[in-house]
Amino acid sequence: MIETVPSGTILHGRYRIERVLGSGGFGHVYLALDQVTNQQAAVKEYLVTGTSGQEQLKHEARVLSQLHHPNLPAFMDTFIERGRYYVVLSYIEGEDLTDLIRLTRQRNEVIPIAQMLSWILSICDAVMFMHSQRPTVIHRDIKPDNIRITPNGTAVLVDLGNAKAAADGARTLFFIRHQGTPGYAPPEQYPGGTGTDARSDVYALGGTLYFALLAAEPPSVSTRNQSIQQGRPDLLSLQEHLANNPPEESPEASAARQFRLGVSKPAKPAPRHSRHIAQLGNVPPELLNALNHIIQKSMALRPRDRYQYVADFANDLKNVIAALPQPPSPHRPKDPNSTQPNLSEIYDTLQASKGNATNQQNPPQTPPTPPTRGSNMVCPRCNNPLAPNASFCPRCGLSLTNPGSHPNLPTQHASTSVSQAEQTLIMSQEQMRQGALARTPGQKPGHMQVPPTTPRSDNYPAYQQNKSSQAQAMAVPAQSLQSNMPTGHNSSRRPTSRSGVTQNTEQGIPRWLIIGGIVILVILLVSAFVLMRHM
Repeated sequence: MIETVPSGTILHGRYRIERVLGSGGFGHVYLALDQVTNQQAAVKEYLVTGTSGQEQLKHEARVLSQLHHPNLPAFMDTFIERGRYYVVLSYIEGEDLTDLIRLTRQRNEVIPIAQMLSWILSICDAVMFMHSQRPTVIHRDIKPDNIRITPNGTAVLVDLGNAKAAADGARTLFFIRHQGTPGYAPPEQYPGGTGTDARSDVYALGGTLYFALLAAEPPSVSTRNQSIQQGRPDLLSLQEHLANNPPEESPEASAARQFRLGVSKPAKPAPRHSRHIAQLGNVPPELLNALNHIIQKSMALRPRDRYQYVADFANDLKNVIAALPQPPSPHRPKDPNSTQPNLSEIYDTLQASKGNATNQQNPPQTPPTPPTRGSNMVCPRCNNPLAPNASFCPRCGLSLTNPGSHPNLPTQHASTSVSQAEQTLIMSQEQMRQGALARTPGQKPGHMQVPPTTPRSDNYPAYQQNKSSQAQAMAVPAQSLQSNMPTGHNSSRRPTSRSGVTQNTEQGIPRWLIIGGIVILVILLVSAFVLMRHM
């Protein structure tokens, strides 16, 4: 194992080492910052031996520079420095598939089967692109550790430093030294094997599918050979793994087991139920058999028994994905310790509050109930006897159909408030009544004092309503005055002003003003006619 490069070291005059991302028998992988483009990069380091290092560098740079695919990292650079060989690729942000599935199993959660199959299908597309190159490029190290899931859910096959051109094996002796990862490397990739080809990547894809579905490493070639020698199955089926999955315990049983563990700790912990494996039980039996067939065929020990092309592996996988039943939307119970807001509850609350605000602004208006009138009904304000069907008091002019308009009159609707316009109207009626009762014998009815007009408020509809109510109420004192006039008085006589000029009391416009306007209009018409004759 070679020593790591210290953080802050600048390689090739532009790549500043930030930290170590991983290590292995080949060397190390660093996270570096490209000071020219100010982008992050993954720098893979190898120990170069012999005089063929420069030739290997040129060859690998030519092979990797041709790989441009959305599910592959972008090739950036290769160089040799201080006796070490470096491959620079774009850094892919995200989590490895291994860490993602293991963390899910530790939390006893589930990644949907359709999602995992979709990720592996994306990796198949990248591998088929590599195999379509001329010469064919073999990855030779496909495994969950080298599959990065980006934050937007895209699967990217990283770590191309072990890729080689199959037709130029003699020129890639350096990379042949890497034997792959146990469980994912086929027998031909080990020393003494027949050499790798496209079917070697098929074996690794089958091992990756095995891990994704079972969250367990597939057995290595040596372990499988040993099982065959002992007459046991070398690769258990998905159905056997599902049958060996312990049943899920109830909370009471789990608490009792924890109590027993505290008293007498067993030598070997009991196997734990895996919800990740248990979801295989929701797959229809025919689809589960199809998935098991894909794994068994792709991981066959002899290359001739496997899928001969990755495209065949991908097609069978597509058929399973298309036939999988759509899972129902999961209903997650509310977590009392969660700090995340529940958007659906917030929406319902907003709609309910909006409806309450509308009801408060527009309350249902109930018409006031008029008081019952008997044969001996009297005015509640002046105690004047009233007729059975009277609408107004002939003495004080009080409206009997709307008793709530008077502030001193008790009503059934005590919460009804009197507006400023209504109060002004009541005061005007009182002043007119007092003026009519206290006038001198020589004074005429037209000389009574008219109350000031209620100023127009900002609420124009309310102002118009108050104005019409005021006009109706103004007619009541006039009726009461006519009823109190002496016999022989001409009620149709129009009152006159002090200047002796007769006024139109119906419209409030002096007659002399109307006559003067007509004279002026005639003069203007005659003048216009004369001007038109002279033109």
